[in-house]
Amino acid sequence: MGIVAGVTALFAAVVFLFNINQGLKTPESAQEFNGKLYISNIGGLPPDRKDGDGYITLADLNGKILKDKLITGLNAPKGITFCRGKLFVADIDRVVVADPETGKVLRVINVPGAKFLNDTASYKGKVYVSDTQTNTIYQVDADNCSVKVYVKSPKLQGPNGIAFIPGGKMIVVSWGGGKVLEVDGGIKTLASGFENLDGVVVAEDGTIIFSDFSAGKIYALKNGKVSLVAKNLISPADIGYYRGKLFVPEFMMNDVKVLEIKR
Repeated sequence: MGIVAGVTALFAAVVFLFNINQGLKTPESAQEFNGKLYISNIGGLPPDRKDGDGYITLADLNGKILKDKLITGLNAPKGITFCRGKLFVADIDRVVVADPETGKVLRVINVPGAKFLNDTASYKGKVYVSDTQTNTIYQVDADNCSVKVYVKSPKLQGPNGIAFIPGGKMIVVSWGGGKVLEVDGGIKTLASGFENLDGVVVAEDGTIIFSDFSAGKIYALKNGKVSLVAKNLISPADIGYYRGKLFVPEFMMNDVKVLEIKR
């Protein structure tokens, strides 16, 4: 495919496996749960329009579509995470909670003041949601669905992807600032100089892997060193990771590329 660059510093190689493209429309996030892949589809653009044409596609880890539209009636669904056995998806100014097996919507959590909820991550019974337009990260209690501001600061510079490293520190990648940030009481820059960062995941050994949407690249960060993982992508959005596999939604290409990291 011409999209992969080997990373000798961190990985032996990164290999393209296959595309998932059946029935996808503006895929934004691709995340694994219980051996299945959940893909959020924004549907029609722009990505902040409340048009009700967004949906979640369910696939297996070999790329076979299990259900074209597991969840429908969403507006512009983006980041997906799982907590307490439930699926949480960011949807502009609300978080939609659903049963990941049946797709039944269990609850809709409105987030007052939110303008562009983007990515989600879970940690110890809490779900965290970034709002790129307001420099805010919200915390949602997965049990009672209460919402509060976790951090709000211009230093976030358009927070997009969020994830947690071992020990519980939050990693945030900024769309506006092109930075990888650590949020732990304060906000610390771990790496900078990128274009528009979108998704971030953390591998088993703590390696931070993140996508640069505008540059069409994926990078890895470990021990303060940044390495290139993949290039020549078109629009890598909210990447997912599971056991050495990277799931890369190509926002403008209507597909998800699956890559394998070989150590």
